[in-house]
Amino acid sequence: MMKITEKQIEENKKYFPWLKADFEKYENLFDTYYHILADMLMFPLAWCYVVWSKRGPGKTYSCLWLAYYCNFPIIYMKRTDKDVARILKEEESINLDQSPYKALKRDKNIRVVGVQIDDGFGAFYEANADGEPGGKLLAYVLSFNKIQTFKGNDFTEVEFLVFDEFIPQLGERIKKSEGENLLDLYQTVSRDRLKRGRQPLKLLLFANAEQISVPVTRELEILDELAQLNESDETHLYLENRDILLHHITNEEVPIQDEEKQGIWKGMYGTAWWEKSFGGHFVHNDFTNVTKRSIRRSKPLLEVKYKTHYYYIYLNEEKGFYYMCSTQAKAYFSYDLNRENEQKKFYYDYLIDLREACIEEKFKFEKYSMYDLIINYRKYFDI
Repeated sequence: MMKITEKQIEENKKYFPWLKADFEKYENLFDTYYHILADMLMFPLAWCYVVWSKRGPGKTYSCLWLAYYCNFPIIYMKRTDKDVARILKEEESINLDQSPYKALKRDKNIRVVGVQIDDGFGAFYEANADGEPGGKLLAYVLSFNKIQTFKGNDFTEVEFLVFDEFIPQLGERIKKSEGENLLDLYQTVSRDRLKRGRQPLKLLLFANAEQISVPVTRELEILDELAQLNESDETHLYLENRDILLHHITNEEVPIQDEEKQGIWKGMYGTAWWEKSFGGHFVHNDFTNVTKRSIRRSKPLLEVKYKTHYYYIYLNEEKGFYYMCSTQAKAYFSYDLNRENEQKKFYYDYLIDLREACIEEKFKFEKYSMYDLIINYRKYFDI
């Protein structure tokens, strides 16, 4: 892992005015754990940090400790009202603490108490000796279920908007609008901070590797870049034209310790579950249909518009093969998937047959986002 130096702290104070000069206090066992500050110092201009990994390298831990030590509040997002209620409720009498601060309270000897203010809304405070909220505000806790009700709130003092576990586990029900709602909240919280001379609000998205296509990644339009990084040997991909950092924490970066290589690690080694849980790879996604193909002897059958992008589906009639790419041409038929009626028309006219062609290995794609649009069409649209 990257070591944080006093020089780096000094050089980046213009981007992070909350940084303290005592750089040694930022340490979080850097040899074995991840720290969000390392990413921020390497890419200070990024407004969005997307970080995924196996379980346990310290993504949430490092973020909460950084905000606590540097003395600024954050917004901590959970998916449902029940999720918010669960992490705010602390039952010390039966030694049950499900808050994200549990490990920090143990390691750093700090006192933190959660307070539920309303359904889907609460806060964490520094606690006094009696365990009551008597100190600084550490974090607002918000639920996506109530995101519309927060638009009138003033959160201008926060520095981070954190969505933990933004990639749901398989089978977990989520709303298609989750990504759009998140960015709307970001815009609300940001307000006029740039006009007041402050740096952009940092959006921190943490997840364990489950599936690559979820509402947040689709709304950010980073599917192709996530797939590229997941399939490479690299750990970081900085989208310089968009100031977005993608970080895949690998075992080379945060090694698995020898004492961990027993029990379930040994018993499940070599399985797909191991690759997800201990390797941090997206194993539930099929990247084999994403490849380069020649369009010679193929005719442009369909033009498909989605958001601001135009895609073209070519058909090789001789072989019965389809190919979807961005190479422009005058197609026989055109569909605008930004319109509800066009979404349904495309579905009934072509989608079912195209999915079947994909299953039969007769449909290939230039980019993963194109494949995902076809194969997971119902995740995008209500049909």
